[in-house]
Amino acid sequence: MRNRPLQPRKVYYSEVVPLVGKNEVVVRKQKVAGSACTQELQALFGCLKKWEYDDLPCKSFHGAYMRCIEDSEVQAAKNTERLRKGTLGDETSDGKSLTAAQLNKIMQIHPQPDLGKRPYRVMQRLPNYSYADDLFHRKNKPGKKS
Repeated sequence: MRNRPLQPRKVYYSEVVPLVGKNEVVVRKQKVAGSACTQELQALFGCLKKWEYDDLPCKSFHGAYMRCIEDSEVQAAKNTERLRKGTLGDETSDGKSLTAAQLNKIMQIHPQPDLGKRPYRVMQRLPNYSYADDLFHRKNKPGKKS
């Protein structure tokens, strides 16, 4: 059995990569908010399983699922039109959020200098430094003894 300390191990944060973004954002396909009719589809399949795949008792569930599909198609068409026009955000955020493409355009117009560029943190011993010096404050840190 190993003796363990009573206090938890202290963890020190060392910034190797800076906590900054870049001058661009990855553009992913914008989806319409909400799940694409999964609840209606689950209810329809539950009804079909209950009635051993007879669709006559499940007409109401099928109609609800088809209405949901039509509504989601209308929302997707509105979303693509809004993206084409370049209006801000979507209906749920009342135009307060930016899409990734809009943010990239703004960052091209106003680029931030030295944002996310190397060198992040130079951990390299230069020729004029001594090997005996504790340059990176690693001498008293626990770890593999080399």
